Amino acid sequence: MRVRRGEAGYLRYKKRKSLMGALLMTLIGFAVFVIGLLLNQMSNRNLFTIIAVLFVLPGAKFLVAYIVAFPYHPVSSDRYQKVKEKVPEGAALYADLVITSPEKVMHLDFAVVGGGQVIAVLGNGKQEISYVRSYLTKGIHNWGSDYKVKIVDSEKIFLQEVMELSVKEVDEETEDKVKSYLLSLIV
Repeated sequence: MRVRRGEAGYLRYKKRKSLMGALLMTLIGFAVFVIGLLLNQMSNRNLFTIIAVLFVLPGAKFLVAYIVAFPYHPVSSDRYQKVKEKVPEGAALYADLVITSPEKVMHLDFAVVGGGQVIAVLGNGKQEISYVRSYLTKGIHNWGSDYKVKIVDSEKIFLQEVMELSVKEVDEETEDKVKSYLLSLIV
């Protein structure tokens, strides 16, 4: 079953898909190499060796995605339902966000987008809240300059902020761009 970015369970799905992809590319590359050896009197100087080596590239890509996502855990379905009940109608709820920047990997358990605001709660682990806030604010302001970005480190504060969120009228196109940007950041 395919789980899209931002949906609950995406992190679990991404880890599984990445690990299976890395293993599959390794097995295919190894099989192509062995076939080349068998067809060419056990000489590794053949076209099959080059093709087998090329399978390393997608395999490495899958492996890197797995390594990036490995330390983080998906939110439980109970927590997701609890937060989902508090999100006002018209706002979008995203879960299991692992975001990379050139300097750091960031983990957000939840993010809510709506009414000109982005409210997110940090996942477990030591993260610099100021860096996460700064990074997301800069990126989101490229797509919606009047959006307010709030990053908190407590689920209790996050839920209070979400319940106080008033979904006001905003430009639909701008909100779609902000949502797309946020989803594009997810590993």
